[in-house]
Amino acid sequence: MVQAVSTELTPLKVQQAVNAIFEVLGEPTDEWQRQALEQYKKGDAIAVKKINASHLRDFYCKCLGFLVSATSTNPALRKLLSAATNAAADHAQVKTLDKISDGNAIAFESSDPVGNAIQNILRFLTPQTEYHQLALASRTNYEALKELEKENPEDNLIKVLLYLTKAKPDSPALFTIIAEAGTTAALYVRNLEHQKITDAINTALN
Repeated sequence: MVQAVSTELTPLKVQQAVNAIFEVLGEPTDEWQRQALEQYKKGDAIAVKKINASHLRDFYCKCLGFLVSATSTNPALRKLLSAATNAAADHAQVKTLDKISDGNAIAFESSDPVGNAIQNILRFLTPQTEYHQLALASRTNYEALKELEKENPEDNLIKVLLYLTKAKPDSPALFTIIAEAGTTAALYVRNLEHQKITDAINTALN
């Protein structure tokens, strides 16, 4: 006799899904985020949403505003988890932008501003596939990267590397190129974190 697999959304399953989001969300970094987290832990949905409503650009608070209502008895649970996942991934993107910006500022004051800025951005490009490995191995070869782009036109890691092949000290567009590469690298990180959460939630709930 085949035993049926339970699809009931138990509090334990929901907590596992929430934990996956917190792994990406991380610790609060300012007073409002700390207050939002404190109220979240108390289960005070109104207080968390009030903080979120007065800090609309803060994706950490936004994420908690969704999570505070994400319970196993809420019929909108999956929508709330999806919205919280988006906010957590957006928060990761903003944090990455800040880190890249800080690294670039340091690089620009160094003896090798272009080389150090490139290395600063590359450290955020964690390969996920075989073609990512190929792209990184060919990162200074524009033609090879363009061939890989034809097969993977939406891949942000390849887009970053293509930008960086144009980052030359004598280029009048140097800082625009570095900015575009950094912004795209942060988007790459965002999408990785989003997929990481999504996979963990699917494992927890299904």
